[in-house]
Amino acid sequence: MRNVSLEPQQLIAMVDYPPLHSPEALRMYYEKHKAGEEVEPVIVVPIEVAMHYFSERKNRYEAYQDALNMFLSGHPAARYFMLGGKHRSAAATIVGIKIPCLVVENDADVSNIHELMINGKLTGVPSVGDTFDDTLRELEEHYFEHKRFWTMDEKTEAMIQNNDIPDNMRASKR
Repeated sequence: MRNVSLEPQQLIAMVDYPPLHSPEALRMYYEKHKAGEEVEPVIVVPIEVAMHYFSERKNRYEAYQDALNMFLSGHPAARYFMLGGKHRSAAATIVGIKIPCLVVENDADVSNIHELMINGKLTGVPSVGDTFDDTLRELEEHYFEHKRFWTMDEKTEAMIQNNDIPDNMRASKR
């Protein structure tokens, strides 16, 4: 498990918007980022690791493989799949700072995440399963269901276009 700070175009975001489930959370994270306060990281999986897992589920992967390959060819900076964290990452994107992330790649990393959750250092990370395999299975199920991909930058732009980002927050988007 390692800490990285990523640009929104490096992150493949979940297809869980619209709606914006908690405008209050977005505003809170926006204020924290703007003030330079620490915000808990978004959990991410390297694209190579996730795609290897996806490709092992051949029949399912074939249902969205072309869409993913087309997406990746048009988004060469995309390097990580997000496991939630849209409010934190959208707020960072609007403020114009890199998004703090924790990279998970194996069972030991998942165990460390669970330890951080137990100790109250990470909250609200529902997409991390009991094992790394469980985590990848949930991620694969998400994309098998949706068959659509976008970066966190594109997702934030959709929030702006749908007027889910208040005017006073939009003014600071880089």
